[in-house]
Amino acid sequence: EGAILVRAGDTSAEPKLQRLSAIFAQTAEHAGKLGLGKNRHITAFYDDSAVVHASCPPLVLSIMVGADANVGLILDQLPHLTAALAPLQQHVERLNAQHTRE
Repeated sequence: EGAILVRAGDTSAEPKLQRLSAIFAQTAEHAGKLGLGKNRHITAFYDDSAVVHASCPPLVLSIMVGADANVGLILDQLPHLTAALAPLQQHVERLNAQHTRE
C-alpha cells in the first residue's frame, strides 16, 4: 500500500520497505489509542541495514541505510525532514478529503 514519491540508491529492497512502511502506519495509528501519545518514529536494525520510519500522517517517511550509518544523526534530523514534508502532507490531506466527499 502506498506510493514511492522519492527514491535514491539501491531499490532491491523496495517491496519489503513498502510493506514495512504500511505496517508501521497501521501500528502507529493503533498504538496512539493506548493514550501514551503519538508514535513519531521507529527504528529497526538488521544485519546489513537499518530502517527508520517517521510518521507524517497520511505520509510515512522511510529511510533505509547501511548497518554502519549514524542512525542517531538521522533521528536528530527527523524534525527537519518531516517539517520539509509539511506542504506535501497538507496537499495529500486535501486530496484525501476531496476523494472522501465524492
